[in-house]
Amino acid sequence: MNKRVSVYESRYKDQAAVTIESEVLKALFLPSIGAKMSSLVYKPLEYELLVQRPGSTYLLQPYDGDYVAGECSGFDDMLPTIDACFYQSYPWKGAPMPDHGEVWSLPWDCRVEEDHVYFGTHGVRFPYRLEKSVSFGAPSTLHIAYRLMNLSAFDFDFMWAAHTMFNLEEGVELVLPAGVRQVVTRLSFEGGMGEYGDEFTWPAFTLADGTQRDLRWLRPKHTRDADKYFVKGRMPEGWCALKYHHSDFILALSWPVEQVPYLGILSNEGGWQDLYNIFLEPCTASFDDLNVAKVRGQCSVVKAGASYEWHLDIDLLPGGAPMKPL
Repeated sequence: MNKRVSVYESRYKDQAAVTIESEVLKALFLPSIGAKMSSLVYKPLEYELLVQRPGSTYLLQPYDGDYVAGECSGFDDMLPTIDACFYQSYPWKGAPMPDHGEVWSLPWDCRVEEDHVYFGTHGVRFPYRLEKSVSFGAPSTLHIAYRLMNLSAFDFDFMWAAHTMFNLEEGVELVLPAGVRQVVTRLSFEGGMGEYGDEFTWPAFTLADGTQRDLRWLRPKHTRDADKYFVKGRMPEGWCALKYHHSDFILALSWPVEQVPYLGILSNEGGWQDLYNIFLEPCTASFDDLNVAKVRGQCSVVKAGASYEWHLDIDLLPGGAPMKPL
C-alpha cells in the first residue's frame, strides 16, 4: 500500500464520485457515468486541468444519446467508435454504434482499494467487457491500465480513444515526438486547415493566403477557430505533451505505441461552444469512424476470446523538468 495515496467516496455536482489523490494530483471519477474522469487537479497550483461545465446538475444523456448535448467535459473513454456508424463485419454487420461509442454513457462497476480503483462495464450491442485500473505510478503520474476482453467466438474490430478535454491558457505549447512529419485534417471550422483528408507538414505550414501557421503554439481564445487533425499514420513514439509556460508546468501523456498507434488533436481556440481547450486523443484507430479507419488500414482488432491491453499515463511536472517519457 502507498500511504501517500488516498482513495475515497466523494461527490461531483449531484453525482456519486470516487476520488484518488496523491501529493501532486487529485482525480475524480464517476462510476455510474462511464467511469468518466470529471476533474483532475494539479495540487501545487490548485489548477483544474479538465474542462468543467457550469451548474450544479450534471447533464445526463441516455445510452445512444447525443454526447455533445450532455455534460461534454472532462475525460471520457470512447469505444468502439467516436462517430456514430454501423458495424461492417459478420456477425454484427449492420449493428448501429452510438455517437461517441457505448461506454461513456454506461454505468461501470467499481471496486475501491487502499491505493487503486477498478472499473468495468460490458458492451450492449457487442459482446465485450472493458476494464480499467487507476493508480499512481509516482505522485506526479496517474496510471490508467485498460483491458478489453472479447467475449465472443469472432474477432472484434474496435476503436478506443481517450477523449481528454484539457483547459488552455495563452502561450501553451504542444510538443510531439521528433519523428512526426505530417498531419491530416479531420475538420476545420474556419477552413484554415483545408478540408477533410488534406495533409499538412508538422509543425508549420503556409496557409492559402500566404500566412504561416505553427501548430505547436495554441492561439488565443479570441481566434474563434477550431481544427481537428490526426498525426499521419502511426505515431513514432507513444507520447505528447503540453507546456504551460505562463503557469510553469508540463502536462505529458504517454502510452504503449504498439497497442495505441494513433493520435488525434482538436485545438479549440474559442471556436466551439466558447471553450478554450485542447482534445488530446491517443487512439487505437484513426479518423473517428471505425469503418473509415478500417478502410485506411488503421483499425485495431481484439481476437476471438482474447484480450487487448494498454495503458495511459498522465504526468504533471514543473516547467523546468525534463519531459517524460523523452
